Amino acid sequence: MALSVTGVRVAEPEDLPRLAAIEAEADRQFAPLLDISGWGEPPTGEQRAEHGTLLVIGHPAAGFAHVLDPRGGDAHLEQLCVRPPAQRRGLGARLLHAAYGIALDAGADRLTLTTFADVPWNAPWYARHGFEPVPEPLPAALAAVREAERRCGLDAGGPRLALARAILDEPVPRAAVSVLPVREGPDGIEVFVQHRVGTMDFLPHALVFPGGRVDPGDEALGATLELAAGVLAEHASAWAAVGTPDRAFGVGEPGARTTLATAIREVREETGADIDPARLIPWDNWETPIGGPRRFDVRFLLLPVRGDAEAAAFAHATTEAAASGWEPVHRVLAGAEDGSLRLVSPTRVLAQELADLGSLAAAAALRPPIVRVRHDTCPTPGRRGRLPDRPRNRRSTATETDPATHTGGS
Repeated sequence: MALSVTGVRVAEPEDLPRLAAIEAEADRQFAPLLDISGWGEPPTGEQRAEHGTLLVIGHPAAGFAHVLDPRGGDAHLEQLCVRPPAQRRGLGARLLHAAYGIALDAGADRLTLTTFADVPWNAPWYARHGFEPVPEPLPAALAAVREAERRCGLDAGGPRLALARAILDEPVPRAAVSVLPVREGPDGIEVFVQHRVGTMDFLPHALVFPGGRVDPGDEALGATLELAAGVLAEHASAWAAVGTPDRAFGVGEPGARTTLATAIREVREETGADIDPARLIPWDNWETPIGGPRRFDVRFLLLPVRGDAEAAAFAHATTEAAASGWEPVHRVLAGAEDGSLRLVSPTRVLAQELADLGSLAAAAALRPPIVRVRHDTCPTPGRRGRLPDRPRNRRSTATETDPATHTGGS
């Protein structure tokens, strides 16, 4: 099966025709609370794509966020909406966190927005995400937005607020490693997963792969590993492709050794299995988006597991999880789709990729390019089409229009 939601992504041309309908459907939720008769038709996705950056979530798109380029140090969240049938699944929060990243990478110090003060899913929701009222007099860009809203009669629906949140690339992500043990099962490709307990302060109740943060002793352990020159070179080259010296793991062969040592230790601690580092395949690199109290820079490695004896070495051996075991990937995807399993963005993307590969042989033969995923914004829906320098739907403009002042803004 294919997940309807993996991660946030920059809108593609085929997404644009859906966006106006998504916005119109979300607007109708205001009808019991506000007079929306004068709001008019939403702008088209093509109109929105002329300014700033459009982010979407879902296949096909079920929600979007429109971030305008910074002015005077502030980027502006012009719109964020999710189709009502897809709400209460965390899609809005994922879009918001990705919008932080777009603003940060564009050089903004803050992300601003305007919204209704008294609608529960407007100002109160943003307040829970750290947004605060902007005091008068408003900066010129925000003042222009509010004046446009007043001219089109938006204030007739109720009091409007201008809100802002500081955008800081902090806390510094901590280095971590996660291993995907994969085997061929009777019902297709399977992966060893853990169901985290609800008392964990990071990802409670989530389904995850074995792994954890780099410990102080992992560097020394890595230096002692007996590795063939070709294996070490392959790993060092794979992680170097991320493009920047890694402050967390170290660079070159020492960094690759630390990564492998952490993988060996974490798998042993959490599953009881002793693994051969030469079998590990560099697979992916995700950085926890800004907006939360804890962040990690996670290197994912694939571990092909062959035969019943190797698979039996993996067991439930950690207090951080309520249960662990081998699960068919299609069952993991089904749980993510119906909401019975909680999967964060990287787990969703990686599980979907394994399902798309279809077999242990195909996964073991792949040596995917490593592209660091930041802000939970995927370069493409799947790895095999992943392009590290994919052009965005942004254009440089001398002036910005306000394409959506007919609605509740964000």
